[in-house]
Amino acid sequence: MKQRFIALLCLCSLFSGQPAAAQTISGEQKIWHKISIDFEGPLSSETALPNPFSYYRLDVTFAHESGSPVLVVPGYFAADGQAANSSATSGNVWRVHFAPSKMGRWNYTVSFRGGENAAVGGAGQPAGYMDGKKGSISVANTDKALPDNRARGRLEYNGTRYLKYAGTGENFIKVGADSPENMLHYVDFDGTLDGYGKLGKEYLQLMKTWEPHAQDADKEVSEYTWKNGKGKNIMGAINYLAAKGQNAFSFLTFSVDGDDGCIYPHIVRNDSLFIKSSQESKSWEKAVHHDRFDCSKLDQWERVLDYAETKGMFLHFKTFENEGVALMGQHELSNDRKLYYRELIARFGHHLALNWNLSEETKVDVAAIRETASYIRSTDPYRNHVVQHTFPLGHGKKGAPEQPSFDYYYLNLVGFQSELTGASLQLQKDDVHEQVKRWVELSAQSGKPWVICNDEQGNASTGVTVDADSPLFKNKLPDNLDEIRHKVLWATLMAGGAGVEYYYGYQAETNDLNAQDHRTRAHKYEQAKIARDFFEQYIPFADMKSLDEATANPDDYVFGKEGAVYAVYMPKGGGLAIDIPAGKWAVQWYNPREGGNLSAKKAFSKPANAPDAKDWVALITKN
Repeated sequence: MKQRFIALLCLCSLFSGQPAAAQTISGEQKIWHKISIDFEGPLSSETALPNPFSYYRLDVTFAHESGSPVLVVPGYFAADGQAANSSATSGNVWRVHFAPSKMGRWNYTVSFRGGENAAVGGAGQPAGYMDGKKGSISVANTDKALPDNRARGRLEYNGTRYLKYAGTGENFIKVGADSPENMLHYVDFDGTLDGYGKLGKEYLQLMKTWEPHAQDADKEVSEYTWKNGKGKNIMGAINYLAAKGQNAFSFLTFSVDGDDGCIYPHIVRNDSLFIKSSQESKSWEKAVHHDRFDCSKLDQWERVLDYAETKGMFLHFKTFENEGVALMGQHELSNDRKLYYRELIARFGHHLALNWNLSEETKVDVAAIRETASYIRSTDPYRNHVVQHTFPLGHGKKGAPEQPSFDYYYLNLVGFQSELTGASLQLQKDDVHEQVKRWVELSAQSGKPWVICNDEQGNASTGVTVDADSPLFKNKLPDNLDEIRHKVLWATLMAGGAGVEYYYGYQAETNDLNAQDHRTRAHKYEQAKIARDFFEQYIPFADMKSLDEATANPDDYVFGKEGAVYAVYMPKGGGLAIDIPAGKWAVQWYNPREGGNLSAKKAFSKPANAPDAKDWVALITKN
């Protein structure tokens, strides 16, 4: 346990007679880059009174010289400013991260308020130090190259079913890892305890080393590691996914009293009490400070996410899971929940490609989801993508009432009923295509199209299984490579979905809790890259939609722009007859198993025969 102390601050000195606060600007002053400003504020600690996380509110308003945009960016208590390496719990550094969206001069003004619950909406009063300080930053063009996100700009929701990079205008297709959900239960992070997680009826210790990916750490990781090389292995895992053509991964930031109850940004009251309480699913009640955060752990998380930025990764923040989502309130937006999200936004919201997922599954009220989404929208200056994940269709044990599912939540959240900009769908494999298509269409009809992704594939025990040629394959579950390619990957994308993440089933040799080696699904990731290549290189996917009725075969997936271009995924090859306008058309074939180039164009005539009886994609264009 890190050594902590109580710093009692003299309230009479907080708001008067403070000297002008020094400041330090770090980071490359370029468009889309993280620029950090450290201010010298009141000396405090993670356990101080008054509480530095709730009693103070640091906001910095950045205004471009042109007058637009103007962003109010939240800041946070950063201990000594070097906590990733020092493990400091105290200091007088207060920090803000700013990622500018324009070149030129940005002027800023600092607001530093103090008072009871000032951080989450209390009015507060001027708290001295850097309050009222002004300055400016001159921002030049980026010098980064792909795949670095800073070469593309911020990934934004723009009212369509695909996110778009602000710098390049590219639409985004996501492929990546949904598992392990406990990615951040990692031995190299400060304050991360080896408590107990639950797999079925069995309690497990699930601390990760990520040792299988030590070999994948490239030379760039040294810039981001801490304490003489810590963090290398988890960054190796990210680099492995990137090398396989993946551009996304997900992770829980709060799993207290869940399947693996050892992920949290907070500090604990006592290590041994926490470990004991985790076996009783009482950690939040008994052992965790609800309103205090671990400065060094969160700085170390940030090092990992900074590295992921350079690899072009989309960061899927799963901010809760079902077991813990109601701990901060089931019916209302509590101060605990507000403070938690404010800390996440202040520390990580500057990253260029991310979503805030309000919970992996959920059991809170629709009203609480609406209030939470609105709070995030009002607090996050970068207006990052906000989604909700729910139970799949047909959830519930035999004889037991069904859990509230898609219709209960999404029909009451879609469109302008909430600030959500998308849905993170958990689905049985046979339901993926029709349900993705359904919510793409329903959200479009609402006037506010959602970005729809399939981020978990059931059933829970199977998910995406281990490759048959993996050294870890023990034939516990059959290799479902063909099923995943057909019923998950192409099923999602050909329905107008914006991407997939792969979930590792609980009965697999390596699963959603114990996995530490993404090589176990290497072939599934290779084929995900093949699908991504097709969409990005060969079709104008943002202008296309599901047109399954265009062929007589009910098993075909058809995605097209009527009268211009049609893509047809044929799961068993054979002959293709499609209802398209009269004229001269050409057909080319794409291999979804092996990728590569399109075949040479040939005049299209009905039926056009696939190369063999395996799955193929036909691309039909005007000749």
